[in-house]
Amino acid sequence: MGAPPRGEQGDARGGGQERPQASPSESTPVAPSPAELRDVNEQLLIAGLREQELAAALEVERAQLAVILAGIGDAVLVVDGTGATVRTNAAYERMVSGAGLFLAPEDARGRPLPSDETPWARAARGETFSLEFTLTAADGSRHWFEANGQPLPDQGAGRAVVVIRDITLSSQHRRLQDEFLSLASHELRTPLTSIQGYLDLLLLRAHRASDDERLVRYATQALGQVKRLAALVRDLTDVARLQSGKLTLDRVPLDLVPLVARVVETARDLPPGHTIGLAAGATPLWVHGDAGRLEQVLFNLLTNAITHAPSKTPIDVRIRRVGGDSALDVQDHGPGIAADQLPHLFSRFYQVAHADRPSQGGLGLGLFICQELVAAHGGRIAVVSTEGEGATFTVWLPLRDTEGG
Repeated sequence: MGAPPRGEQGDARGGGQERPQASPSESTPVAPSPAELRDVNEQLLIAGLREQELAAALEVERAQLAVILAGIGDAVLVVDGTGATVRTNAAYERMVSGAGLFLAPEDARGRPLPSDETPWARAARGETFSLEFTLTAADGSRHWFEANGQPLPDQGAGRAVVVIRDITLSSQHRRLQDEFLSLASHELRTPLTSIQGYLDLLLLRAHRASDDERLVRYATQALGQVKRLAALVRDLTDVARLQSGKLTLDRVPLDLVPLVARVVETARDLPPGHTIGLAAGATPLWVHGDAGRLEQVLFNLLTNAITHAPSKTPIDVRIRRVGGDSALDVQDHGPGIAADQLPHLFSRFYQVAHADRPSQGGLGLGLFICQELVAAHGGRIAVVSTEGEGATFTVWLPLRDTEGG
């Protein structure tokens, strides 16, 4: 007979029962080799060394940050999302403790700031801001501060840094300066008006007599200088009113195109040497503005271009619509303005200096007044300039849909 099947043969030998098979999970574990143990130990050692290096580097950075904060003269504090103080520097502690200041911020008139408008509250909300406020000391004196806040990039931790600078002295100087400007402009206007009136009469009689050319020339020169001085006083008066918020505008619907044309025509009658071109379409450009003040802005820009550009170079004026705004350009082809002077151009009493012409006279108030008047109309002013290629000043004003709209 043939051999029995393999399974049957096993049953005959084992009494008819199957032998159990061992499962993989019940297999005997294999011990790691010495080489594998050495590799694991080396990896753990390397990881430990890296953690030590990172901890040491972090400690160095913390020490450097502490030194930096201690060396900063301005008060620095870090707040979390609830407005609670997380970290401060020595200057902040001196401001609070040494000066005996009560941390109850007030506005310029001494009124407490709303709780949600304090520097700490705004920083907690993640705002980027800059504001001025005052604090009262234990002796009753008021101190002025400027706070600048910005959120920290700390991966959602919600922290922000606030830098507080004591500007008490600069604020006092600024207020004294404003008071002087207001007083000087007021006290100078009356005598200048009288002098100009007498010179007008003197010049009129000199022309009638027509027998003394020197008298006519002297009176004309004196009248010109008085008018120049009156213009400077008018600038001082405007600055004082702008700073105090007392400058009022008589705003009505007006078309900028004929207004610009009138001012350009007036500027063409100034001392010859420049050709002033005007590019304006026939479409009206209606704005809500004070005609006299807008004429003052454009005339200041034109006289500024005439003053700084060489004679016989053209000055281009353009008025056009750009989206919902009117855009007024005044472009000269003079020496241009250095890049480092552009940020200061609209500051009070700032004058652009050139190596060949260090001073152009005046008080350096014209562009500041232009910026403030344009802002009061809801517009903006900017300048683009490259040295050697001239400068272009652009005034944007929001347009109205129609004359009465």
